[in-house]
Amino acid sequence: MAKDLEIQIPWLRYDITVPLIEGRVSIEGVTLVPTRAAPNGTVFGQDSPLKTGEFGLVDLNMANWIPAIEAGWELVGLPVFPKRKHLYTYLFCRSDAGIATVKDLEGKRVLSSITSSAVGIWWHYLLEKRHGVDLGRITWISPREQWPIHGWRWKMEPLAGRKSAVEVLLDGDADAIMVDISDRKLSQALENDPRIKRLFPDYLGEAKRFHEESGILPPVHMIVMSRKLDREFPELAGKLVAAFDQAKQQGYGDILDDRSGLGVIDLRERFLAQQSAWGDLFPHGLAANRRTLDAFITHCREHGLVKSDIGYDRLLAASTLAT
Repeated sequence: MAKDLEIQIPWLRYDITVPLIEGRVSIEGVTLVPTRAAPNGTVFGQDSPLKTGEFGLVDLNMANWIPAIEAGWELVGLPVFPKRKHLYTYLFCRSDAGIATVKDLEGKRVLSSITSSAVGIWWHYLLEKRHGVDLGRITWISPREQWPIHGWRWKMEPLAGRKSAVEVLLDGDADAIMVDISDRKLSQALENDPRIKRLFPDYLGEAKRFHEESGILPPVHMIVMSRKLDREFPELAGKLVAAFDQAKQQGYGDILDDRSGLGVIDLRERFLAQQSAWGDLFPHGLAANRRTLDAFITHCREHGLVKSDIGYDRLLAASTLAT
């Protein structure tokens, strides 16, 4: 009997991927090997295995997806997006900065990465397309950039030193911030310091209104695989997408069976209410995500994150294009 193909996969702790990591989803001819030593998909150098294709699967910050492929890195996307964000959660400004509306960001200094964070990229899209903000009238304070910007059209200054988002605001380095806040203490400081305010007090309501208008809950991470692996096993990517979808359904089932998230009271009821109000917020496959991806890809091209149009035939594994 032929031995299964072993593929390294990062230790994904999302509730919609845990069944895959736990081995509860089978893939014909494939054994997934979960590891905490898998390549990082958020911050990496030029010696990354993602450049050479010496990896299996990676949970990639989407800011890196298109630039890496344009640069010839040996990776290719799967239309699987395990992390999505309410972007309106991440916009804060200094209370004394004279910012009352989104248009007031023009002429101000804003902390946000241009190329290395999907949260930043999506926020630039929202400011321009939904709120009519002239991005060229903002001075962008950048904590780091991982990719070149082509046809430069940004006012940008590097962030001096290592500072938290709270320090950046209170020290006057920036008037507003649009960065991913994943640290509990930092989030509490932003919420509770009277010198800092949310530009959108009803930020969850604003996120829902954007979703109702556009159908987009912005994905910020996606699964990518080695392009070398895709060339050698061209049907593999399609099998993987199906497996991720099966894992998602099992994850949803765990919530409905009251088997997960027991630290959240009435999680099952909250999940049912979310499904009723929003529908499935984590669809897999190209068809269900094409409108979202078209918006992301167009923004990246228009603002110089990539030099030219790159089609789905290069961005996604061939066996996933019909998903």
